[in-house]
Amino acid sequence: MGEAPGDEPVLNVFTDYHHGDLYFSLQLLFERRLGFALYRPIGLEWFQQGYWKIAEPYGNAADTINQYLAINKLGWNPYKNLNGQHYIEDGVYNVYDPGHGCYQKAITVEKFASMKFDIILPTYEPHEVPFLKLRDTYQPGAKMMAQIGNWHQKSRLPYVIHSAPYAAQPGQRVVYYHQEIDPALFSYSAPDPATRRVYSFVNCLPHAPTYHAYKAALLDVEMKAYGAGSPDGPVSGSAGVASKMREANVGWHLKPFDGFGHTAMGWFAIGRPVVTTMSDVVGSGGDALSLFEPGVTCLNVEAGDLASNCAAIRRMLQPEENLMWSQRVQRRFSDIINYDREAEQIRELIEGVL
Repeated sequence: MGEAPGDEPVLNVFTDYHHGDLYFSLQLLFERRLGFALYRPIGLEWFQQGYWKIAEPYGNAADTINQYLAINKLGWNPYKNLNGQHYIEDGVYNVYDPGHGCYQKAITVEKFASMKFDIILPTYEPHEVPFLKLRDTYQPGAKMMAQIGNWHQKSRLPYVIHSAPYAAQPGQRVVYYHQEIDPALFSYSAPDPATRRVYSFVNCLPHAPTYHAYKAALLDVEMKAYGAGSPDGPVSGSAGVASKMREANVGWHLKPFDGFGHTAMGWFAIGRPVVTTMSDVVGSGGDALSLFEPGVTCLNVEAGDLASNCAAIRRMLQPEENLMWSQRVQRRFSDIINYDREAEQIRELIEGVL
């Protein structure tokens, strides 16, 4: 454990890093809510010694490895490695994450070996075996705990926190929770009654022909599709996404295989009804079906044709209707998701583990 002057000892947690929003949600959970210290890898030694497997699906391409681990100028990402703002303190690389406006604590294998860790938390299934070896080699007193964030993940570890549907194995202790989005950014605001805006924030614009058909039919509505590979391009950082979501009156959220991710959470936290495909929501499982209720918090385009759905969207955009929809959406979010309660359940699990 790390020591905080005048305070109780701080639990040290080590995890991997492959998804920016997931990592930030773990910072909100472990650092802001539980008061622990969260660390992630940096330095090519993690790969060279076999503890880092994220590049394997890409043939261990050097640019992918450098993107996440390099302590040099070889990587293209401005914050996953050190090709960006950072400072070093007591051997810890504090790397600035501009997308979320905070620093991440990144450490080399050598630094990891010199510290004491209480929890080792793989969030990527192929890391479970190498992280067990890492624990046995350098941190024999640490406890192993898995984070499950996708419906197809499995774990053989004895303790699991999961934000996606997960069938516990015999003897496992599990806690279900929601990956947190920044409540300082994603909080309710009433929609602007003077606008008629439908925005999308899904990268690569899934169901693109459907989007363009509705855009052509709704010429009286301002439709925008933001994100990497989408017609209106990416938006910078969580603050930029939250700001744009507030500008919208309705969200366009057609996302195969993952209808209930961080973007959907953002729409509900801010209080915007969404146009969606319920077949994708059903596939997401968990609380998705409680949040996405056609006619109450969302419009299912699969239930009608282009003409009837366009008429329904226009009704959703009428100022009084839009406000009622938005208030229902935010209430539903508040009824189902309680980050404080979930953090305490995870604290109880960890206290039982330690």
